[in-house]
Amino acid sequence: MENSIRFNISPRKGIFFSLVFLTLGFLLFLFLGVITTAIVTGNWDLTQILSPTATTPDGLISIRIMQMFQTAGMFIFPAVLIALLASKKPLSFLGFKQASTKQMLLAIAMMVILIPGINLIASLNADIPVPDWMIQMEKSAEELIKRLLITDKFSIFTLNLFMVAVLPAIGEELFFRSILQKYFIKLTNNNAWGIIITSLIFSAIHMQFLGFIPRFMLGVVFGYLYLWTGSIKVTMLVHFVNNGLAVFLYYLIGTGIAPMDIENIGEPSQSWYLGVTSLIFSGFLLWTLWNDRVKDRVQPAQTVEVL
Repeated sequence: MENSIRFNISPRKGIFFSLVFLTLGFLLFLFLGVITTAIVTGNWDLTQILSPTATTPDGLISIRIMQMFQTAGMFIFPAVLIALLASKKPLSFLGFKQASTKQMLLAIAMMVILIPGINLIASLNADIPVPDWMIQMEKSAEELIKRLLITDKFSIFTLNLFMVAVLPAIGEELFFRSILQKYFIKLTNNNAWGIIITSLIFSAIHMQFLGFIPRFMLGVVFGYLYLWTGSIKVTMLVHFVNNGLAVFLYYLIGTGIAPMDIENIGEPSQSWYLGVTSLIFSGFLLWTLWNDRVKDRVQPAQTVEVL
């Protein structure tokens, strides 16, 4: 796809414009989200739309709609815009390249096996002393997540899957891995530093302090998967699997099939040994993916044209 208005974008300009477009996307899609919410719920009270209550059906609908528009505006919109401005081949620029079936399957297996290990690290992260306001903020966020995701209705489960797994897997991977990571690697001239900086931003932007370390770790894993495979499809897939399994788990809880404490699997209070085993085996699969990259001579992500 040709682009007649392509500009030369240096790493510094790329990072700057990414943040500018993120802000513009947030404002534009906030407006679109408010209009859509008002039409769907029939409530045109701006205060209630922007500060909905999670204890009512309309409030939950408002939260879901605004969340979906926020993801699209803050991540998909700026990533696509940067790609259109920076490259004659925006899809290639964003990393839409074919990955092998072996890489896809290994990545999925790694993500599933890693979940108890992530829970173990999250529980250790939660033991780090933080101010009371952070704890209250986390409790409020956890309560909201449960109100949104625990359901026995398949239609709501499908909507939650789209909101929590599909859109974030596409948007966050495009913005953080396809754009920011690429530019930070170019800026620092170092793969590890580019991935670490991007992962720190990735974790911080979620504003969940008690889960900062495991989310940072996931960002690093996603970053290296993109680096080793050269395909954003791989990281989108594992991101979807990670978030989608959480949505499915809450659906099983809502239907009464699974107990509430199943979400704590891998934590020290439940089965810490499973968490440790998870980290060991997922590490082995990551090594296998790295080894596959070396043998197959997969082009690393940073070699994609950055102007």
